[in-house]
Amino acid sequence: MMLIPGPVNVPSSVAKASGLVVNHRSQQFRDIVRESESLLNKFAGSDRAIMTTGSGTTAVESMIFSLTSSGDDVGAVTFGEFGDRLIDSLHRRGLNVSTLNMTENDVLTEDDIKDFIVRNSRMKSLFLVQNETGNGTSIHDMRKITMAAKNMGVRVFVDSVSAFGGVPINVRDWGIDAVATCSQKGLASVPGIGIVLLGEEMAGMVTPRDDIPQYLDLGISLKFLSKNETPYTPSTGSFNALREALRILELEGLEKRWARHHSNAEYLRKSLKLSKSEILGNSNNYSDTVIAFRPRLPVKDTIAGLASRGITVSRGMGKLADSIIRVGNLGIVTGKDIQEFVNAYYEISRIRESNTEESIPPDSMPGPEIMNLF
Repeated sequence: MMLIPGPVNVPSSVAKASGLVVNHRSQQFRDIVRESESLLNKFAGSDRAIMTTGSGTTAVESMIFSLTSSGDDVGAVTFGEFGDRLIDSLHRRGLNVSTLNMTENDVLTEDDIKDFIVRNSRMKSLFLVQNETGNGTSIHDMRKITMAAKNMGVRVFVDSVSAFGGVPINVRDWGIDAVATCSQKGLASVPGIGIVLLGEEMAGMVTPRDDIPQYLDLGISLKFLSKNETPYTPSTGSFNALREALRILELEGLEKRWARHHSNAEYLRKSLKLSKSEILGNSNNYSDTVIAFRPRLPVKDTIAGLASRGITVSRGMGKLADSIIRVGNLGIVTGKDIQEFVNAYYEISRIRESNTEESIPPDSMPGPEIMNLF
């Protein structure tokens, strides 16, 4: 069982779909692109959904390079590793970056953003990471924050790589200009597709440009998307798998998937607290898709013990590499999966407790129409 922040376990139908090799200029492939974009726009409240063979980083950098110009004044908020990576990409674009540095103990508020923009009055765009994969924290008041920035005349761009599909976000209703995400996390598909979701106003402004790499140029991608194609040879199997995963998400229901992620996360945090393991973050910034904690035994021993029981998790990153474990709760993780992880962790940590099936929250389990796909 793989409980990492991506890639994730996928239904057999998604895995099977990933094997498709087809002419990317065929009607068959155009139908895949058309249906996938339609479903993505439905789930995101976006106007256009650009899909590119690549990773979440491909999507983030496509968003940055295509929607800013060298020399722009921008602001960025970081809570950790992936916020720092975002800022590095902004610098590589040649932007003048003002940063708001937060820790895993901080909670970003609407007032923080208003003050940040006032102090940096030339700011044209604000970049946010909805979910910090590195330490298991998340921005809970994203809608209020993004609307505050928009009301002050600042464009808003969001890295939702490890959040989209697992927690709420809506481009149209939240005043967001663009969101970057990917296939292999909350959408429960195979790796291989970076996704940029554009609001209506931004979609109308994006045009090809000659100052950025062609592969990252969303303007070129939009021209091809108008005929349900990609500019360059795509991973046709990954596109087909994404369509199947989006069909499954529609079958489950987006709000039910959000609720399941939250229920799983709360169940895991409650179990970890009973073991007296320290969870990073707090109730006002906990992530529902990545739970980070300090184990009772050394990280390497805990990870090895879990691996011997068939469970794969992730260690921390950077300065947290040897002090925390990160559990991915993304895609189609179930309450039974969390129960299995908790009981294995208790056993490794020499805790004489175990979670019974009665402890599993009912809304942490997908319906049989989803479970039968595995």
